[in-house]
Amino acid sequence: MKKYFAVFILFYTITILYMMFFGSDRKSSDICYFQIIPFNTIHYFFADHTIQAKKFIINIIGNIFVFSPYGWLGLYIKKFNSITPITFIFLLFITIIEICQYMTGRGVADVDDIILNTTGMIIGFYTFKFFKSYNIFNLQVYSDFESTKSDLQSF
Repeated sequence: MKKYFAVFILFYTITILYMMFFGSDRKSSDICYFQIIPFNTIHYFFADHTIQAKKFIINIIGNIFVFSPYGWLGLYIKKFNSITPITFIFLLFITIIEICQYMTGRGVADVDDIILNTTGMIIGFYTFKFFKSYNIFNLQVYSDFESTKSDLQSF
C-alpha cells in the first residue's frame, strides 16, 4: 500500500500544481497581489450573497478537501508521525507555492488559501489516524517507507 500511496501522492501533487498555476484558463497577469488579511476572503464568500454556489464550493470546500491527502503523509513517514512536524512542513511548502503564484501572476496569493489548505491537511491527518486506530478498511500502515521484502510481498 505504501508504494501505491507514494505514486498516488506524486501524481496528485503534479495535478494540484498544474491546477494552481494553469487550470481554469489561468494566464499570467499584470495584476498580482498577496491577500494577507486572515479570513478576509472567507468572510467575503459568506457575506456576499450574490456569490454563486460553485465559486463558494471551489474556493472554500475545495481548498480544504483537495489538500486532505497530505495529512496521510504523517502516518507513512515516521519523522512526520505527529501533527506538529507535518503541519510545519506543510505550511512551509504551501506558503512557498502561494508566493510562487504571486511572483508568476498566476492566481492570487491568499493567506486564506494557506489557512484552508492547512485545515484540509489536518483533517486528513486525523481522519486517517481514526481509520487506522479502529482498523477501518483493514489499513496496514507503517511508520516509515523502509520495509522488508516480506512486508512488500504481503501486498
